[in-house]
Amino acid sequence: MNDRDQTIIDLTNRYRLGTNAAYRQLAFDGQSMNAVTKVTARLCRQGLLSRYPLVPPEDYFTLGPRSAKQFGVSPKRTEPLGPQALPIDYAVLLYATHGGRTRLIPDELRQAATWMPEELTHAPHCRTSTGILELVRVDLGGSPLHVAKKAATDCSRRMEVPEFRQLVDSSRFQLVVLTTTSSKARLIRQAIESMQWEHDVRLHLAMIPRLTQLQLRSA
Repeated sequence: MNDRDQTIIDLTNRYRLGTNAAYRQLAFDGQSMNAVTKVTARLCRQGLLSRYPLVPPEDYFTLGPRSAKQFGVSPKRTEPLGPQALPIDYAVLLYATHGGRTRLIPDELRQAATWMPEELTHAPHCRTSTGILELVRVDLGGSPLHVAKKAATDCSRRMEVPEFRQLVDSSRFQLVVLTTTSSKARLIRQAIESMQWEHDVRLHLAMIPRLTQLQLRSA
């Protein structure tokens, strides 16, 4: 593999999936989409990527058998993502790569938050360019109240950990909710703010319009 091939594989491992559009943005400086598709087609032939349908005509990629071995991860990482994992991981990919953030792989999260119980490390986390730790909750199509309750529970479980409260108190933590439209984001915010929960937690809502199509698939 050349350096660009390795960058593509690393991105796919970090975000648990990749798309030609994301690869073009992050690894192909000023080149055409046709150039990207030729590279990803070759990587699929070489067993370094696996291809699956996303939102037609767009596909997404997971690790291929060879790259799964390279990272020492389960062969399941080469399979299609499940009906909940796909919208979650795709929304996080779009959010992070368009917002100057980085999704943390498990080892990075454990290093950044050594105090975090193992059962809390499976949710997606990002780090901003200024070092703020973000916990990301993705709207899978539930009501604004349902999404708000899930987000509040995410924080309440962590508030039991003193080190987490220190992050909150020092404004180094942010709860992120990814949803589909500005109107739903407003309703989710209103629902969260109406609850009796830790209001000192920084809250950020972001819109991922393409999430709507994946919500329909996961319903």
